[in-house]
Amino acid sequence: MKMFFKNRPGHICSWRSQWTLNNPIRLLLHPPDTILAPFVKPGMTVIDTGCGTGAFTIPMAHMVGETGKVLAVELQAEALARIEEKAERTGLTRRIETWKCEAEDIGPLPSADFALSFYMAHEVPDIQVYFTRMAECVKPGGLLLLAEPPIHVSQKAFKREVHTALDVGFALETAPPIRFSHAAMLKRT
Repeated sequence: MKMFFKNRPGHICSWRSQWTLNNPIRLLLHPPDTILAPFVKPGMTVIDTGCGTGAFTIPMAHMVGETGKVLAVELQAEALARIEEKAERTGLTRRIETWKCEAEDIGPLPSADFALSFYMAHEVPDIQVYFTRMAECVKPGGLLLLAEPPIHVSQKAFKREVHTALDVGFALETAPPIRFSHAAMLKRT
């Protein structure tokens, strides 16, 4: 466990530890509907990067409705398999597409109205490559919600992440209040 340590880019939390992030207490602390409702609307295409086992993916699939799409992007195939199982159980398979990425480069992604980077950017080996890819896929005027855990990411490190995003084509919209998080809403310019 890396509690109280400095940001360590390239350290990937195992999908097996996702139960710590995907449980009823977590949903009380970070309720996806409350956090995302102002930004995710029916008919949108949204991307959940570093989605883990789907704590935000499944709720976003409900939010985008019948005509929307959620792209769940994850490095670990096992986590994506869990999302596919959940999508099948909840009847959301037509709304969710899983996408396995590589650690060094998330790769080119389809165009999206909204993207989520929740508690994962600090694990990316090259943050500039990550935000460049996000700037390529988020439509002009589209939003990227960046949230990081202060227990892993210092305020100074978070500011560096935000500045990197600004350098590649985002503008800082606001700092939404998310419990136990550094957060920034970024708008694609």
